[in-house]
Amino acid sequence: MGSALMRFHVHDDHSTLSEAVASSIATWINGNPGALLCLAAGDTPLDAYRRLIEMQQQRLVNLASVYYVGLDEWVGLGYDDRGSCIQVMRDAFYAPAGIPGQRIVVFDGFGDPGRECARVGEWIARHGGIDLTVLGVGMNGHIGFNEPDDIGSEDAPCHVAQLDETTRRVSAKYFGEPRAVAQGMTVSISALKQTAKVILMAGARETAPITARLSSTVPTPALPVSLLRDHPDIEVLLDRAAAGR
Repeated sequence: MGSALMRFHVHDDHSTLSEAVASSIATWINGNPGALLCLAAGDTPLDAYRRLIEMQQQRLVNLASVYYVGLDEWVGLGYDDRGSCIQVMRDAFYAPAGIPGQRIVVFDGFGDPGRECARVGEWIARHGGIDLTVLGVGMNGHIGFNEPDDIGSEDAPCHVAQLDETTRRVSAKYFGEPRAVAQGMTVSISALKQTAKVILMAGARETAPITARLSSTVPTPALPVSLLRDHPDIEVLLDRAAAGR
């Protein structure tokens, strides 16, 4: 199902979805040492990251054989803020996986947003672009902080976005309390479209309306995830809740 290029895979539940994603990432890493990976920090992929760490402990993959770039960060938040992207990724993946610090570049939520975007963009350029990206999708169709009708320019690998009302409202689930977040720094749609391989995950009933539109909507900045629809190597992995429509 889906477009001529986009491949959809539906799994029975979140556990089997996560297992499939982890296996796909590990296989890709094993075949591409030294590559640059961009991993989303949302709730959806965390079980897949845990499984990857287990696979490393079983000597099935070496997660330190590749490099990493953070997908996004809330402007004004850092590691000490529960729910920040760096807090989630450091605690759930980078630290338990034993990734050396020199192999990771992420946005500094306390830094000047423009300079942070330039710094992260330079890291991406130094590696010749992103090789594999793992993405979730928001209830408004955003990926990273590429928000509806705020996706950055074609020639900028990173940009500062004004957060959509839906993103700001849903953010409380990450922080445990409402936070006054208004902007996000993110790898741009243009850089994600140039990624060699994209794995897009959706694992909640709330995203079912978005995944339903993804297979039929003409690509539009109003639905940022739709702009990846014609990527030459994209896999969409869903659980049955997210594939409900």
